[in-house]
Amino acid sequence: MSVFFEFIKWIFFFLTIVVGLFFLRGTILIAPEYYMIVKQLLMPGYLVFCGMMFGYIIARLRLGYEEEHPQKTKIYVRSFIIGISFGVLLAVFYIFI
Repeated sequence: MSVFFEFIKWIFFFLTIVVGLFFLRGTILIAPEYYMIVKQLLMPGYLVFCGMMFGYIIARLRLGYEEEHPQKTKIYVRSFIIGISFGVLLAVFYIFI
């Protein structure tokens, strides 16, 4: 599970750059008629990844500096579920509010 979170972390970093470029220069890179469509697809996905990173932070706080914790996978799975739930909640709030 820690390898999965490392992979997700790199995807999150890349997605952060993409979202930053989109908001800084999105109207130049993408035609104005497609800008809102891309924004409606990009932001909820990014918010779900933000929730996953929130879960990763929770897992790292619970594990501390111990690398060989006996319940390491269990902590990561619970934190992943918490993070996904939080990310989906953020995405739903973004879409409907």
